[in-house]
Amino acid sequence: MTKVQFLLAHSGASQRQFWLGIVGRMGADLVPMVPWLMLFGYVLSGHTLSGPALVAVAAVALAAQWWLGLTARQSFTGAYQLSHNLRRQLLLDIRRQPLAALTGKGLGERIRLMTSDLKQFEDILSHLVAEAAGAVVVPLAMAIVVWLVSPALGALLTASLMVNLMLLPVLERRFMAAAATSHRHGIEGANELLEFIEGLPTLKAFGRTERLAAPLQQRLCQIRDAGLDLEWAAGTGVMLVTCLLELTLPLVMVVGGVLLAGDALTPEAWLVVAAATVACIRPLASLTIFAALIRFFLSATARLHGLATAPRQPQQGQAPQGTDLALEGVTLSLDGQPVLRDINLTVEAGEHLALVGPSGAGKSSLLHVIAGFHAIDHGEVRLGGLTLARLGTDQLYRNLSYVTQDVQLFAGSLRDNLMIANPQASASALAQAVADAGLDEVVARLPEGLDGMLGENGQTLSGGERQRVSIARALLRDAPVVLLDEVTSALDQRRQEAVLRAIRRLCEGKTVITVAHRLDTIVDVDRICVLEQGRLVQQGRHTDLLADSATYQALWQAAD
Repeated sequence: MTKVQFLLAHSGASQRQFWLGIVGRMGADLVPMVPWLMLFGYVLSGHTLSGPALVAVAAVALAAQWWLGLTARQSFTGAYQLSHNLRRQLLLDIRRQPLAALTGKGLGERIRLMTSDLKQFEDILSHLVAEAAGAVVVPLAMAIVVWLVSPALGALLTASLMVNLMLLPVLERRFMAAAATSHRHGIEGANELLEFIEGLPTLKAFGRTERLAAPLQQRLCQIRDAGLDLEWAAGTGVMLVTCLLELTLPLVMVVGGVLLAGDALTPEAWLVVAAATVACIRPLASLTIFAALIRFFLSATARLHGLATAPRQPQQGQAPQGTDLALEGVTLSLDGQPVLRDINLTVEAGEHLALVGPSGAGKSSLLHVIAGFHAIDHGEVRLGGLTLARLGTDQLYRNLSYVTQDVQLFAGSLRDNLMIANPQASASALAQAVADAGLDEVVARLPEGLDGMLGENGQTLSGGERQRVSIARALLRDAPVVLLDEVTSALDQRRQEAVLRAIRRLCEGKTVITVAHRLDTIVDVDRICVLEQGRLVQQGRHTDLLADSATYQALWQAAD
């Protein structure tokens, strides 16, 4: 239960109301025990309270039941408050995780965690915990009654209940395996659904929607089958233990009859034991049903705990003392596959460096590492002499602009999408960035100019126009370190030359790292680094590499 306690504390909300409600629920379930105890006392002794005393006890019991019932409701409001705060805190945790954790398979997993698992945690915390706590109170009280009336039958009842309850985890091993399988299919289904939606425009363009639709349909069938298997696994254990629990009653009655025949038990005591045993078993039978749901709850809790304790990047840090970059023994693996191997690289302040290499060599991954998108396996990345951990994300992104191949736009105006890079930018700086990035035509085309709406994810813009927006953002941010990943890949020749001139002018005196397939755009950079299979194999000027590097020669010839 430590993970549950961790998540409750991690939410930052007060737990007092929740636990007060749990205590109230347990008290509310204890109040009905008063008539039972009075009945048992009458059966065993033949004495009962006077009429006025009975009325007084009834009035007190009703008042206590009403007050405890109101108190028990606080478990619901307390649970929802805890869940609300936990959801907000987990969103903050996700924001502080490396960006790579939110892409690809990681995105589908986190979507499921923040929807299905968190909803399951909320529902069980708000309803089942109180129900389970109440279901324990009456059996415990009745077992004590049996012990007081007949220690021998109390020991038999306790032993029988313990054996049955100990069987439940054994029978639910298959349930846990089925739950893991169902969860895995759910995550993979979410990932495949995202892939299908993202790739649907391309598939429809080529008339190949079945390319991903068939595997997705197969995955949905697997999710259905896994869900049915999970329900069957859960029900089998619950039904078997419930049946065994029900057999406890005849067992106690038979042994009690033997004691009664041997004058070791009075008929009145036998009757009290029978009634107490029935009252003990019924709530425990429902508790076995809760056990399967509690397993769901604990499984979801374990996954949410993993999300809450996943590696996070510090937000606050120290300001760098310069704009030089250093990578020291950087090694990175993704999905168990090595991507970067022992990269050692120093980029001086104001230097313009280019990364080249065949597809899959690790060029974009290296930029992602510098930008803090990946948590590296080994090594350090430093900016201005400070590691990324000491910098914190606020300082890192204050000093860095990154133009990626995949441009993320928002459902808002063109102005909104540009100003996100620098909310304090002046109107003249914005106009200059628009002109330098070649967005004049887009502004002219939109009915409301810069205030024209782009639609969801900038759906009204072409690929080249989207990349020009990304370039304008980088220019507007005016950070001292600039990372450019295939910055001209979606531009025509005329736009490419204009944008390159603007970038050269505005990046003067800044530290720039460029990834480019068009080698003619980087012949004048200060240094070119050649990557191959995740390793930095050679570096130098264009003319030197053209003479000495077979890999660079092949890339240059392929470009021609």
